[in-house]
Amino acid sequence: MASMAGGVCGRGGLGRVKLLKGQAENSFRISVIALGNTSNRIDVAQCVRDVFRRGMVARIILGAVVLLIVIGSIGVDVAMEGALHPTGRRRALDTAGLAQRSADAVSGTARHITIHASDDVPLKAWWIVPRHWSGRAVIACHGVADSGFGVLGDALLFLRNGYAVLVPDSRGHGESGGLVSYGVYEARDTVQWLSLVRAQGARKVYGFGESLGGAILLESLGRGAQFNAIIAESPYSSFEEIARERVARYEHVAPWLATIMVKEALLYTRVAHQVALSEADPAHAVRGVDVPILLIHGENDRETSPVNSERIFREASCAELWLVADAGHTGAYAASPRQFESRVLDWFNRH
Repeated sequence: MASMAGGVCGRGGLGRVKLLKGQAENSFRISVIALGNTSNRIDVAQCVRDVFRRGMVARIILGAVVLLIVIGSIGVDVAMEGALHPTGRRRALDTAGLAQRSADAVSGTARHITIHASDDVPLKAWWIVPRHWSGRAVIACHGVADSGFGVLGDALLFLRNGYAVLVPDSRGHGESGGLVSYGVYEARDTVQWLSLVRAQGARKVYGFGESLGGAILLESLGRGAQFNAIIAESPYSSFEEIARERVARYEHVAPWLATIMVKEALLYTRVAHQVALSEADPAHAVRGVDVPILLIHGENDRETSPVNSERIFREASCAELWLVADAGHTGAYAASPRQFESRVLDWFNRH
């Protein structure tokens, strides 16, 4: 015999419920012995039906939540495979042709170079030297889902001003092998490229990168890359932060849900590919580094918000930040071409 409060499932009174097993139909018969006013009874049968109905609804809801989590997890895993193996937008032949035309524009030479990374991944690049080389060189790094083709336009600015330019295909892009690790392995690759450029006779070496390329250059500083100066346009402050930012924006989900999805993605990448994307953290990498850094970011950047460059700027000990009005993602040149060229060349000339 048990007791229940009448206000929970019925109206009025406090009663005692006795469950008696029926002999004929092997079912339950419920009788109520009311305390006090006998007219104030509880409809216990209806109460039990309500409880079971609510329990069924709860189970359906729980099942739906579990199903959504499973589907979401699968979706996150598929999305991460796409992020680790982005589809390129240019053929190797296009890049080769533009590299050669860039060299011709300065009466110089273009040479295709291959090295092997510390994990034996083959990496490709174009080394372009103008006829009147000043002894200074720039490593120009492209963004995600692109190749060296994407920064050869910027390379021409440097070539015309006496710089030699190395234009790598970042791992997982263009002709280079491996998968994209958003700075975890690319930072070490950059140190190797830097050594190669110095071996070509460069007296001073600078870094110029857009989006992912800028983040990679900044990350390399934490691995000991000794650039004379760096320019990073529209970099992210950490992979985890930019992933949360983009998931929340493009998937239209709450920040807390975006965080869960990103954590799932980081776990998947670590387990499936042994890559700790949480270590891709340019803002942390620049701490205590004395390499001069110019950060350029469009105020209207909707892909990587200016907050990312502001975070990096606060952590760096030797940096300047140029926020460009009316510029979107990697759009500073388009918004203000003359000022862009002037600031970029002046930054390298000063260092």
